[in-house]
Amino acid sequence: MLSHANIAREQGNAPPPELQKPSDAQGHLYSEVQVYTATCGAKAPHPLLRRHMPQLDVLRGIAVLMVVFYHGFYDTQGVQPGLAANIFTQGTAVGWLGVNLFFCLSGFLITGNLLDSKDRPQYYSKFYIRRALRILPPLFLILVVLVLVREISTGGLLLSLGFLANYQQLIPSAKFYGPLWSLSVEEQFYLFWPILVLHVNRSRLFKIVVAICVLEPVLRWLTFTQQLNPDLIHRATFLIADNLALGALVAIFARSRFGTQRNSVRIALLALVATAVILACGLPFGVLHRTTVVGASLQEVPFELMFTSALLFSLSIPAQLFAMRLFAPLRWTGDISYGLYLVHPLVFRGFDKNIKVSSTYCGHFGLLMLRFGCCLVLSLILAWLSRRFYEERFLRLKGRIAA
Repeated sequence: MLSHANIAREQGNAPPPELQKPSDAQGHLYSEVQVYTATCGAKAPHPLLRRHMPQLDVLRGIAVLMVVFYHGFYDTQGVQPGLAANIFTQGTAVGWLGVNLFFCLSGFLITGNLLDSKDRPQYYSKFYIRRALRILPPLFLILVVLVLVREISTGGLLLSLGFLANYQQLIPSAKFYGPLWSLSVEEQFYLFWPILVLHVNRSRLFKIVVAICVLEPVLRWLTFTQQLNPDLIHRATFLIADNLALGALVAIFARSRFGTQRNSVRIALLALVATAVILACGLPFGVLHRTTVVGASLQEVPFELMFTSALLFSLSIPAQLFAMRLFAPLRWTGDISYGLYLVHPLVFRGFDKNIKVSSTYCGHFGLLMLRFGCCLVLSLILAWLSRRFYEERFLRLKGRIAA
């Protein structure tokens, strides 16, 4: 997924070395998100934005761990005979929504960076070159590994290279690698969003984003009632753009004269109230089930609002709180989240093919926990190695391009 660490370096406006945060005493990478303002001065002109925003790495860490827990438990063995084991496993069912949190953060950061750089030279070239240097190296590496271990077919490889993996119905018989569908959504977002941001003013952009949030549930309703491919409803970019649009709304709000801490908290509370209302009113009509028209249209909306609320709350809280050692594990996980997101399903598959000691995990919750622990540790190590010794080379190259 989109890496939000070192955003300043990506946009070519990194602060001098003496102003950058060094690694901590243990040698771990200090993961902090850097958000740019139009002036790029030492003091941000917007109350909700700071040069260093570690809270966004914390949110990214939460998002990727939600996905890992989902794949490690519910997606592997959704039902367990024991009460406690079953409650825990069922609880991880919401982990797939971690992708929606990623989308919200992507919309916020990319829209904000584009708004702050739209009056600068080489708007397009700098954006796309830096995005390519961040996204493509880990993607190419995982695709090479997938080909070598035969976890992706030729058709799946071609669609993934073309960033069309979220339209798997184009080659129904192809073998795909799950995480690449959401990466395709973001790349398609990168394709048209910079053009829109550049050519409309902020007021008009706000209206367009609001329209997207309103129209997307309607489009999902039409898709469901016309009995089109159900996978489209939850994977097609033109049907799930409200995930990204809500993050974009926060970016616009944070840069407006209304973007104060008090207003941020108020809107966050309103979003939580809207979440509760939609869930309460929609539960009798199957809002949580994709097999109903209400669920197909609105299933993700309350959770999108909840993640938007979390983002707004995090912006209104002093960043120093998230820089505390208490949040260091989540910041570190957020820093390597892109690699972790890409590699963890492959690690789970490798374990099941080569080490699995039982034909089923149903009734063997201890084995499932052991599998999860081993795979999580290995995935974290591989993601860190990729970030430290592979991805960082390309991140440094982006800094040279900026210079």
